[in-house]
Amino acid sequence: MKNDPTLEWSFPIPRTHCGVALGNGNFGALVWGRERLRITVNRADFWDHRGGEALIEGTTYERLKAAYDPADGARLNAAFIREKRPEGVNRPSRLPVGRFELALAPGLAPRRAVLDVRTGRLSIAVADGGGQPAGTLLLVLAPDRNLLFIADPDRLVGAVQSRPAREWVGEHLTKYRFTPPTVISGPEGEGWIQDCPADPSLASLCRRVPGGLAICLALGTDAGAAVAAARAEIERLAAEGAPALLERSDAWWRDYWAGMPEVEIPSEFFTRFLEYALFKFAGATNPNSPLPSGLQGPWIEEYQPAPWSGDYHFNVNIQQIYTLAFPTGRFSHLMPLFDMVDRFRPVMRHNARVLFGIEDGLSLAHAVDDRGRACGGISSGASLDPAVSGWTAQLYWLYYQYTLDTDFLRERAFPFMAGVMRVYEEMLEEKEGRLSLPLAISAEYAQPLPGGKRQNAGRDPSNQLACAHMLAEALLQAAETLGVPPRPIWRRIREALPPYTLIGEPGEERIAIWEGQDLDICHRHHGHLAAIYPFDTLGEITPEKQRVIDNTVDHWILKGMGQWSEWCIPWAAILQARLGFTEAPRVLLEMWREVFVNEGLTTVYLPRFRGITAHRRADLVKPKETSEIMQLDGCMAGATALYEMLVHTRGGVTYVFPAVSERWPDVSFRNIHLPGAFRIAGARRGGVTVGVEIESRRGGTIRLAVPGWERATLRRGGREEEVALPAALALAPGETVSLRAR
Repeated sequence: MKNDPTLEWSFPIPRTHCGVALGNGNFGALVWGRERLRITVNRADFWDHRGGEALIEGTTYERLKAAYDPADGARLNAAFIREKRPEGVNRPSRLPVGRFELALAPGLAPRRAVLDVRTGRLSIAVADGGGQPAGTLLLVLAPDRNLLFIADPDRLVGAVQSRPAREWVGEHLTKYRFTPPTVISGPEGEGWIQDCPADPSLASLCRRVPGGLAICLALGTDAGAAVAAARAEIERLAAEGAPALLERSDAWWRDYWAGMPEVEIPSEFFTRFLEYALFKFAGATNPNSPLPSGLQGPWIEEYQPAPWSGDYHFNVNIQQIYTLAFPTGRFSHLMPLFDMVDRFRPVMRHNARVLFGIEDGLSLAHAVDDRGRACGGISSGASLDPAVSGWTAQLYWLYYQYTLDTDFLRERAFPFMAGVMRVYEEMLEEKEGRLSLPLAISAEYAQPLPGGKRQNAGRDPSNQLACAHMLAEALLQAAETLGVPPRPIWRRIREALPPYTLIGEPGEERIAIWEGQDLDICHRHHGHLAAIYPFDTLGEITPEKQRVIDNTVDHWILKGMGQWSEWCIPWAAILQARLGFTEAPRVLLEMWREVFVNEGLTTVYLPRFRGITAHRRADLVKPKETSEIMQLDGCMAGATALYEMLVHTRGGVTYVFPAVSERWPDVSFRNIHLPGAFRIAGARRGGVTVGVEIESRRGGTIRLAVPGWERATLRRGGREEEVALPAALALAPGETVSLRAR
């Protein structure tokens, strides 16, 4: 099914997170409503920073190891030294902003929303009570300014009502010492100013301009500065004229979509979903934004405090969002993330110094604000997970692998990876002739113990071993590329650190959570499978290793998915694609679509209904209008899973159509990016792969496998030759080769 650049929604659009998402990385707008057009607005850099934490002197790794009790995880957490949070101070959090409601002329209502994803233009068809068209509103969000323009040439909008988030979360804001907003109403526009106890004020203002209306969200050192900035931005639009904004927006979107992968799959839903996911990726990760995307991008709802502070969760969620940059080739969209993480280095060095007494380590808590300080408190879950920093470091490494930018490798990726590895180096100890991690967590795993106690840490967690191996291999390759001597410990890790921890009787061994800890409960974080994905550290698959993998996957499946959330299922689909399963990934995503994608094509954290998963069961009975939670990790991981089913690289070999269901006999793709600065295209007809094309931008060798092909005809220029698969193909810079089955 070919991609259509337009997506449609019919009104009423009943809830905030069913709304059409417009974003520029920093300013987010959700467009929804019934008789009125409602526009929920937010800014990614509108934070209450109070209460952020870092490790406190005395919380050493030796202290934590001494406190560890395998029968009581609470003792480990009690060993962390903490300061009491002052009264009236919460943890750092993004702040809800509010919404504007556009009341249309009497008898008129919005009927249909049409989004052109190629231009970022959202058209709202307006009709009277009999369904007769009355005109169209056009919404365009500036790609480089915190400004939304609403073209209204027919004066369909009769009045604007501003509704600050305090209407819904006033009790919460009062508890944490926020004063009521200052209302703006009159010739200067409609809106409000929200002051903050210790952070800049935000002015939200809607005003008529020639040809329509403008909504601006502006920060200022105080209320006066914020509203002055908002007014100046709107006046600038009025002076320049809307056509200039539209021209800049069109140019930005043309550049974004240029060279984007083209995918044809026989699924109307997933075709639409992929288009919208790529559009939202642009809106969440725009390189112009001062901040990268957090859990919800720039789209925080107005009706509740930001879930999980709207923060940066680095134990899976941010990685799931940003991994989509690699197959799509949107590498510049990673820069706000790298810039922010690089700004974290003083906090990360402080954490490593407190834990290990070193000056050159980097340690990131798992959930942080935009300054790198912990939002969720200091605990073993936050601070004994070096894979948080390691998985982030892998994004730096992947950036190099996909671009071959050696300057980036030298100046940013290599120093960051080395700093993260220093933490692993300090944690490791010799044990029975091998290396071992004496104490760490496996992300989010908490084993129930007798007496209502729980344990979330142990020796040699498999996800940590896989992460350390990934870093060691990356650092060794990077050192060779840069011509610098590697640290001997990196080779020692490769040789003496187990690839994972095993459990089970001889012949039945499988990958454990940590030493002595099986996957005993249904668990939403698939970290113990990290050697398969994301870290891809299995190496050569021997018969013994294959038996371990099969036992592990069967046990994982037997434990079920009853506690999985919206980001877990796409991860599982990627794991199964990496295992070469052809049917299960599609079935998983079809189920995920029904349970975790709402009627607005948006991924939601809570299941839409009971019966498939019991995750957060008590919250399912709450009204969705006041409790629905959107997260971008599931959306972007779902899109990534679709690409992974079509093509991916594992163990240094690129597999074409490794996980395509027989229900999808006719599939094709173009322009998917691969490590080594390659781009690839493939076509499958009647369930058979008929052709593959590879382009090299920088020159190099790609190892290629096509399931179902043993031999192929390779066409290079005007020459043809027969090759056996898997094949190592050497390409010159700018060269394109094609293969077809023999």
